[in-house]
Amino acid sequence: MPLILPCFYLDEPLSESELQFVTNALVGHWAKFRTGATAIEQRRVPGVLPVPDLDGMYAAGREQRAEGVRANLQHAGIRAYNGHQVLWVMPRDMDWDAVFQFAIREETGYGPFVAQRWFVENGILVRNSVRVVNTEMLLRGL
Repeated sequence: MPLILPCFYLDEPLSESELQFVTNALVGHWAKFRTGATAIEQRRVPGVLPVPDLDGMYAAGREQRAEGVRANLQHAGIRAYNGHQVLWVMPRDMDWDAVFQFAIREETGYGPFVAQRWFVENGILVRNSVRVVNTEMLLRGL
């Protein structure tokens, strides 16, 4: 049975070309030795998020919001990957990205691989070519 690398996303799955790039990075011939995966499966995380107040602020901090979204991740099946690194597609909202990355680490025990396609350029959020970041390596200082 092939090992599937789950790819969780909140607002938009990877496009066909993005999926091909990420597959080559994490599942390709030599990369499969890093993840052990032979394929990637995209899974949508239900996006039931709290509404900010009139000032655009949330009542709870990131860690409290991460606790609140863990049920969303669990609904998407993340508990099956406890003890394994997963792939997360960065949503457009960078604050929620940080919240979900923290929650993913709490659920799996590892920082996720992140497919990043949103970047701040000259103070403006823009979509660009996807890149893959291994946040577990960053957390370990490697």
